[in-house]
Amino acid sequence: MKNNRFFSGKKLSALSSPALSACLGFGVVFLMILIFAFVVTKIDATDFMLSVMSTVALCVGGYVGGYVSGKRQRRNGLLSGVLCGVFIFLAIVALSAVFSKTVESFSVPTKLILTLACAGIGGVVGVNSKSGRY
Repeated sequence: MKNNRFFSGKKLSALSSPALSACLGFGVVFLMILIFAFVVTKIDATDFMLSVMSTVALCVGGYVGGYVSGKRQRRNGLLSGVLCGVFIFLAIVALSAVFSKTVESFSVPTKLILTLACAGIGGVVGVNSKSGRY
């Protein structure tokens, strides 16, 4: 039982790795939103452009989180990526409900599907990418 991922002190469990990777993905979403906010101050953006920018930020954050989760676990990339995407999406929906009260928006299911797809793809790519170790 020493080599089992669930009982080893140094390795992470099946849910903690996607949760930690989701924190990194959420950081990427936040950073991209800051960059897009700077761009919006320089140009006149329509509501459609703002929606596209937020969706792109969410997808890129989901991909990065899924990639890191898959890279860390080195197996079950699709599952770990989707779990990471769920964590990211729940954090975004919770913050949206608190600050802007836009949870009832019709684009929520679409953004959920896009986030899960991007995070799942990131997890698969992370598992199948070359390891940094020799």
